[in-house]
Amino acid sequence: KWRMNIIKNAKPNIAHLILAKWEDIGILKTLITQNVDNLHRIAGSKNILELHGNIWRVKCSRCDYRSLLNDIPSEDIPKCPKCGSNLRPDVVWFGEPLDQYILSKAFEEASKSDVFLVVGTSGVVYPAAYLPIHAKKLGAITIEVNPYESSLSSIMDIVIRLKATEALHMIDRLVSRR
Repeated sequence: KWRMNIIKNAKPNIAHLILAKWEDIGILKTLITQNVDNLHRIAGSKNILELHGNIWRVKCSRCDYRSLLNDIPSEDIPKCPKCGSNLRPDVVWFGEPLDQYILSKAFEEASKSDVFLVVGTSGVVYPAAYLPIHAKKLGAITIEVNPYESSLSSIMDIVIRLKATEALHMIDRLVSRR
């Protein structure tokens, strides 16, 4: 609930909107994210693989119940309407494994990439950090957008040392000219 309060008023920035636009025009096939804030979906992206889940979804700690929240729960610990057990955020906490279906879909999409764009990550969280490595091994051009060097910078084909909003805006202007 603390984190939900922090992000509830956040709005997608220009980078989120550009990625959604690129999906609409067909140049972005899949958006793979480690973010849990739902801003990509709010921006209009549809084909999203949320590696670390979504804080605005809950799942039951016992049964298969899952639901999307419209607001922050009023209860300290919400209860499952199906079985009465505790609900928890549908996010991956430190030490928990990623959803294997989502992870395998992410690797499948990375395998099909012509270009693999890595935006604003440190590249130290695995297995997510393997995705651009995997794509590159299979022939994708890898592009990193990050104002800071990451652990992936040395293997990237192109490195753009700008904030995501600046870099994606510049790239979008070039894409729009074609």
